[in-house]
Amino acid sequence: GKKLDAHLEMARVSSFWGDYKTMTSTLDAASKAIANGGDWDRRNRLKAYRALSLLLVRNMKEASELLVEGIATFSCTELCAYPEFITYAIVTSLLFLKRTELKKSIIDGSEVLQVAKDIPVVIRLANTLYECDYKAYLHTLVDLQPHLIANRYLQPHAGYLLRELHVLAFQQFLDSYQSVTLESMAKSFGVGTEFLDVQLSRFIAAGRLTAKIDKYGGVVETNRPDWKNARYQEMIQKGD
Repeated sequence: GKKLDAHLEMARVSSFWGDYKTMTSTLDAASKAIANGGDWDRRNRLKAYRALSLLLVRNMKEASELLVEGIATFSCTELCAYPEFITYAIVTSLLFLKRTELKKSIIDGSEVLQVAKDIPVVIRLANTLYECDYKAYLHTLVDLQPHLIANRYLQPHAGYLLRELHVLAFQQFLDSYQSVTLESMAKSFGVGTEFLDVQLSRFIAAGRLTAKIDKYGGVVETNRPDWKNARYQEMIQKGD
């Protein structure tokens, strides 16, 4: 137990100095130590440390899985405050969780709701995305930016996260249509058509959005695979 505590302390110091290589190797050693025996609390603490180490190196998918798992068991206040941990869980999980799981773990999660008043911006971000209120969602992204920049774990990834969160909303919107006019989409997002055209073109060119723009007709056409069309129709019929 004490050996594991020493590894975790070393990992915490490494994270403070931005020494991600040492932090990762120290956590690997901690994982080996706990395999030989460790109590429930230390195992949960190790998961939290591992989640933040993955966050630091931008492995958002694996980080989000551990962060969501740790919502109910978090006790590592030496790493960060609980509302801050919930913020990490929400921001990363938005990028990967399915709607049903997002609703269960984040939107209606009892632990999340308990600290909602402490993190209103990220709570609003999750709710507006889930409710498809894209205009409010984009406004919330603007409010989110200073919080990302001020956070030592998220600051290095602020630009990446904001870009991915934009792509997420555009793709979610387009998944509802086979084609939609730029004007209609711009109105839904509360932006100008020229701005939206530039943003969509950039993401489409980068292969991040499965769509194409008919500039002559002012229409965005989606290129969803047949299996995705079938799943969407099934979701419409059965609900979330």
